[in-house]
Amino acid sequence: MELWKSKVVLVHLLLLICIMRIFYQSGPLSQLEPQKTLLDMGVPPAADRLVVFLLEGLRADTLFSDNCSGAVYIRDIILRQGLVGISKTSVPTLTRSAEVALFAGFNPMPSILPTSNFDTIFNRTLAFDKGAFLRFSHLSDLRRRLTKRACLEKLWYANKLVMLVNLAEVGGASPLDIGFQMKLHNTQRNIRDAYELIEATFNDSKTAYLYTSAHGLTYFGSHGGGSDEEREAPFLLWGAGVKHVTENITSDFVLNNGVGMQLHKLDQIQLAPLMSALIGLPPPVNNLAILPQGYMKVSREYARKSVHLNALQLLTQAKAIIRLHERGVFHKWLPKDKDLDLQQIAYYQNQMDHLLDMGWRSKALETSTLAIKVALKSLKFYHNYYHIPLVVTTVLALLGWQFYQLVKLSQNVMAPHYMRRGYLTWCTIFLASLGLLLGEMVFLQWAPFMTVICLVVPFGVWCMTLAALPQNGGWIFEPLKHLRWIVGPAAVMIASIYCNCPLSLAYILCVGFYNRRGWLHPSPKFLAWLALVLLLGGFLWSQKGMQILMTTNYRVVLQAISMLVVIVRPCVLNENHKWKVWVINGGILFVAAIGIFLKEMGKPVPLYLFAANWAYLIYAFASVPCSSRTTPQSRLELIRFNLLTLHVLLSDSYVSLFAQGLIIEYQMGLEVHEKFKEADEDVKILTSSKHLQMCYRFAVSILLYFYASLFGTGHWVGGFTYLANSARLFLPDSSSGLVPLLVLIHLLIPSIVIMASVVALSSFGRQQIRTIFSSLMLICNAVVLFFVVFVPHNAYWPMAHPSVVHALLAQLTVILILACESIVTIFFRRLNMNRCSDWRQEADEFESSYPPITTTAV
Repeated sequence: MELWKSKVVLVHLLLLICIMRIFYQSGPLSQLEPQKTLLDMGVPPAADRLVVFLLEGLRADTLFSDNCSGAVYIRDIILRQGLVGISKTSVPTLTRSAEVALFAGFNPMPSILPTSNFDTIFNRTLAFDKGAFLRFSHLSDLRRRLTKRACLEKLWYANKLVMLVNLAEVGGASPLDIGFQMKLHNTQRNIRDAYELIEATFNDSKTAYLYTSAHGLTYFGSHGGGSDEEREAPFLLWGAGVKHVTENITSDFVLNNGVGMQLHKLDQIQLAPLMSALIGLPPPVNNLAILPQGYMKVSREYARKSVHLNALQLLTQAKAIIRLHERGVFHKWLPKDKDLDLQQIAYYQNQMDHLLDMGWRSKALETSTLAIKVALKSLKFYHNYYHIPLVVTTVLALLGWQFYQLVKLSQNVMAPHYMRRGYLTWCTIFLASLGLLLGEMVFLQWAPFMTVICLVVPFGVWCMTLAALPQNGGWIFEPLKHLRWIVGPAAVMIASIYCNCPLSLAYILCVGFYNRRGWLHPSPKFLAWLALVLLLGGFLWSQKGMQILMTTNYRVVLQAISMLVVIVRPCVLNENHKWKVWVINGGILFVAAIGIFLKEMGKPVPLYLFAANWAYLIYAFASVPCSSRTTPQSRLELIRFNLLTLHVLLSDSYVSLFAQGLIIEYQMGLEVHEKFKEADEDVKILTSSKHLQMCYRFAVSILLYFYASLFGTGHWVGGFTYLANSARLFLPDSSSGLVPLLVLIHLLIPSIVIMASVVALSSFGRQQIRTIFSSLMLICNAVVLFFVVFVPHNAYWPMAHPSVVHALLAQLTVILILACESIVTIFFRRLNMNRCSDWRQEADEFESSYPPITTTAV
């Protein structure tokens, strides 16, 4: 990797950490003592066992609509007993994060590597001599364990038993798909069978049940974003200790048979203390949720002591974080929470115990409730103690990185051979010393290590920026000329995150303006290209309304058309491929057709079909740099053929059709523009200002097609993952750890093809890729600045603000596109690209070979 690319990746990863630290708390506190159990406090538990049925991708309206058709087998149970409701998840809506929220009571920061340094309901269960925790990946595993006599005897004598049944096989498809509905139907039936088996096995009415989903799902089968469809997960709670009718309902809904049901709404983390209380356990030590009151069918003493344990657990956390703060060297001169300190915590703890001992139960409940509110307020204060400094330093880091790119871009264009100031100046030395001093002071205050790093980052960025400044020249005002190119595209990106219309309009207007000469003398090719542009733009406009295309009646037909188009396209466009390429690509499409047929029929896919698809994935990438093709155009044809074929294997329904249509439109647009450009005898002189304008046009064009491919292929910039059958031809189920890799490849393929076109067809784009990326980073960082400055990050604490997804994806855009460019560099390795010695002699080639997208300022 080139040095400038390594620098870009490093800085953007550091900025990514800073953004995550702003939106998420630092992490759970360790070494906390758990509270007593209800049995230790003289109250027997309401339930001896807890069974949790956890699905992936079951949204609330899927379960509750159409007379609760999603719960047809357990509908009669919830009509007689138990509660139904909606739990609000945090973002990003991932399964791992949901499990932490459900069983530990707090929302974790997303992490690539799994962490286990926190307490859960399972830990509390195993703390008992006869406690047991069982985890099942399928309902058949549960049935097999309960029918074994040796295992059953151990379970009989377990005084605390928690059974978690993961039902991951339900996810991985659109909720509108018949296959999804059939899997959900079968799962509901198996849950009913498991419930009846458990009741018959133990036969003591001492089992509580929770049926819920880790997260919701969009109609396109995706999750990870912050939409209500993804964040609202249903829950059904019934069994021992659970009320059927409560007084603190949120709303009602009526079934088709006229029976009314209470609908409750909770935060997902509130289910953790509720499940703990049902089986007589204290909340997990890192829990940040309030125990919902009125949901348990227990005595008043039981309810009061459950609230008491919740208050003690939160006060213990507050005590730990206050003690950690007071261990700092400078704590005497720093702000403190005025409502709670160590003495007040001791007072609350003693007062609650005293009131319970005196029998003043109502007063004890009021004191516990007040203690919970005060403890949570104090926890929020200290968890977000460095929030304002972190926002300030992150903004400074972004501005420093922006200014660095502005200076480098201006100097590369205006004065390529300038003298830098270097790092050994008084300014850089003072700034570096100040950063080290601040980092040491914060470290001595026992701040988390990630916080220390984030507070120091801007000093390093600004040292790099100051070192890049020229020794002489009017560098102060020169970067301000770039604002007109940055603000417009950034505003379109921000607007597109919340609505498809701006992106659709920007796409149609920009490519239409690029081929504006064709409007004077419209040819058949121009009209065909224009029709394709309007079709793609209209689809982007109404993409959310295209959810009907995810139903089985359309999915299979559109997938078959995609396979046909990917094999016919090279013939229509007169691409030249060897017979081996046709055999391999055609053969894998035939294999894919067999795999899709087996999937749609509900039959298992043989392992050799999975192996064939994995082999083609490796071939699609490895065969390009090893190809004997000697011209950029011929290698570009191979890239398009291989990667679009791979895209079909990773796609479903219309997704690959849109990607292929976008690539065809791009290619046709080049040909249309070249035809009219040849008739234009006007030769433009490429000045420094024109060169800067061309860099931004390339950057905006790359971003435009990148986001158009995201929206059009269903990834939607608000989501991290896209599981709607992306891995169906590569993996047996959608719960494998390799799914994110396949999703990432599927997401990047259209952008890789676009970048390959830039390298193969444009001398300017090939030679000036660094300055183009500088322009691209300036636009993306402006979007990130918007979310850092104008979003109330703590408004949803202890949940993360939904806009964190948008900020992270805007920050990741540069890394993703840079990854595409690096792959393209490998594709064209050892190929004579006929580089021009002076790009200024190639001004007209830029105009005739690549569609530069203009902005309002042009």
